[in-house]
Amino acid sequence: MKENIQKWNTDKIRDNMLQISIQWEFNPPSGSHFGGVWERLIRSVRQVLYSVMHEQNAKLDDEGLQTLFCEVEAILNGRPLTEASDNVTDLRVLTPNHLLLLQPGEYFPPGTFVATDNYARRRWRQIQYLSDIFWNRWTKEYLPLLQGRQKWMKKRRNMQTGDLVLIADSTPRHAWITGRIQEVVKDKHDIVRFVKVKTPSNVLTRPVTKLVLLLESDIE
Repeated sequence: MKENIQKWNTDKIRDNMLQISIQWEFNPPSGSHFGGVWERLIRSVRQVLYSVMHEQNAKLDDEGLQTLFCEVEAILNGRPLTEASDNVTDLRVLTPNHLLLLQPGEYFPPGTFVATDNYARRRWRQIQYLSDIFWNRWTKEYLPLLQGRQKWMKKRRNMQTGDLVLIADSTPRHAWITGRIQEVVKDKHDIVRFVKVKTPSNVLTRPVTKLVLLLESDIE
């Protein structure tokens, strides 16, 4: 009976999705390799979270662990996916939180936390410190996955003016620096080495190794 109710609910949701031109695509059973993108993300999160809990020797109760998981979830769902509009002057980006919460979510952590907070009596400060540690370690593993740089065996696309990029700098929790390339500087081999990026607050000069391409420019 329970399985029939679940199947009925799934079919109903699928029909509603089809009415607004959204079609579900399911992976076959035991075919986890079909979802390589999110499976790789899950493995990265699991490894970082395990390392944080092990190295910090954190001992949390059920409520503390659940709060930490919520903070980790907020970090993952706040990552930028693509541009939010077609306006080239709009530097806002679409995140999973926009799809889940209809808003970008948190922007900055609620304070500054240090290593001594890991042993504080206030469990809230302990959780926030562990969340900061997770952010620092996870971004160092996540950003290289987006860059995917390999040894040059053939000529590849250069960064171009108008590209929407993510700057891989050390930032506070929930702070993703995105911007559009204003100017590119090439070497004698006609390869872009560094660029000037317009962000919401200023213009930054960064090497291409510190950039993640989110969306290519339509400018020819």
